[in-house]
Amino acid sequence: MKHNFTVTVLLIWMATSVFSQQKLHFSLESKFVISSNDNLLPFYQYTNQWGVVAPFDKSQAFLLTGAKYNLLETNKIQLQIGVSGVLKNELSNSFLHEAYINGKAWGRINFFVGKQTFTPLSYNDELTVGGFFMNSNARPIPRATIGVFDYMPIGFLNNWIEIRGGISQGILNDDRTAQGKGNSADNALLHEKWAYIRLGRARVQPYIGLAHSAIFGGTRPNGEKIPIDIWPTFIAQGSAKIGGGEETNAAGAHEGFWDFGLYTSTQWANLHFYLQKPFADGSGMRVNKRNNDDYKIGLLSDFKKGSLLKSLSIEIFKTDHQSGQGIPDPLYPDPSQGIIWINEIPDYDVFMQETFNVQQNGWNKEKVLKYLQNNMNYGHEYGGRDDYNNNGSYYNGWTYHQQPMGMPLYHTYWQAKAYAPEWTPNNTVVFMNNRIKGFHVGLQGEINKKLSYLIKATHTLNKGSYSEEYKYRYSWDKAPDFFYKGGKQQTYTYFGLNYKNNNWKGLSIQASFSIDNGELYKAFGGMIGIKYTPPLSFF
Repeated sequence: MKHNFTVTVLLIWMATSVFSQQKLHFSLESKFVISSNDNLLPFYQYTNQWGVVAPFDKSQAFLLTGAKYNLLETNKIQLQIGVSGVLKNELSNSFLHEAYINGKAWGRINFFVGKQTFTPLSYNDELTVGGFFMNSNARPIPRATIGVFDYMPIGFLNNWIEIRGGISQGILNDDRTAQGKGNSADNALLHEKWAYIRLGRARVQPYIGLAHSAIFGGTRPNGEKIPIDIWPTFIAQGSAKIGGGEETNAAGAHEGFWDFGLYTSTQWANLHFYLQKPFADGSGMRVNKRNNDDYKIGLLSDFKKGSLLKSLSIEIFKTDHQSGQGIPDPLYPDPSQGIIWINEIPDYDVFMQETFNVQQNGWNKEKVLKYLQNNMNYGHEYGGRDDYNNNGSYYNGWTYHQQPMGMPLYHTYWQAKAYAPEWTPNNTVVFMNNRIKGFHVGLQGEINKKLSYLIKATHTLNKGSYSEEYKYRYSWDKAPDFFYKGGKQQTYTYFGLNYKNNNWKGLSIQASFSIDNGELYKAFGGMIGIKYTPPLSFF
């Protein structure tokens, strides 16, 4: 870690010494964060900050320094390189934060390679609770990404249709086997893609988008390499090459969300309404079915007049259904026999007689499945307990350096142990709490020309996860000491100020205060910091 930061500082020094001064952008930020809670900072003191702030340190000081340089600027291509590092008061916790090259070709195609604090998918994480994935919560992972990041009008359709999208391939190179879990894997690969289409040339611009994320490959703690099958992973289909459950279901671990919304403008504000529907398998992906009952509904507003209130975020979210509480697949009466694969039964009459001693003819796939649902699954459809951001083949799921890459409101094993140290969870997958309901409000504006503010408040009802509520994912026996039984309410707040005087030439002072209160834990704390971004004329 110290070596990485030393390299970062050296690269920044070389940039400031060698590169053309008008093409160099340099920044330096120092912060001190403290909490009343010995085990956990207040929520908004560490979330949506690209993993810079450690959640579990009662107090910490750090220096974030970085530089970016415009390598090339022509009519056809622009190139930029950047690097940044975090120096902590505990030197062993220092790390290289960014190291990348990015650019745009022919004014249309965007790309970047490396670790960069940039998301083309999430909506204003500073003001909202954060996106379902590819957001700003965890550290940037090393990845290669290419696409059309901004809406591009289609000329031959007279610009009435606009599109955007992209594809990204990365590697999760943190320590993912430290917990000693047999279902964990180091150096797992992360594949993500998204595609959007929007109505152009209209005052009201509706759109629809689909985003997909997949974890695959990697090395088990015992040295076993997980087979890779690219195309089935890309399209979320089964793979005979990988075998096991991934032959019947899908190669790798998969998440995604639908994104419906519209942009419009009035004389007083630019408005963005959106409805996002998360899913973790093919059944949840079908939004017209009742088994997808989860959502995030939001409004983002940028006001054109006045400065006291410049931006507003309102969000309502619900992720507690997850295709229902029915188990994912039918099991034999003796669970040790494993899963009943309905499509592989050669004779349904014989199957029903041998398995359930039901002596009648005329059984078919649909009748057998209905029987199993009514008699084995308590009337629920199979394919439930989706368990967002978790996967049985990848213990760490959608985390990077122990922070969620998905919705920040989902709590990991490490967060749960910080506020519920006496609870002993099943701990078969990393997210203990991903079934939540709640609402959020964010406000941003200027008190005067020198002083701006950011206010956020989020209230949640936390129901834990199916993998913790039951003794295991395929069980109907409730865990006796389930911490989130009945749901636990929690409120997270944030109030931040930024003071910037034009006479200070790029220097600003930041301060914030947070109070978290509820049935999960109580904490209050804050941050004070200085940020320096010298103007180009300084060099």
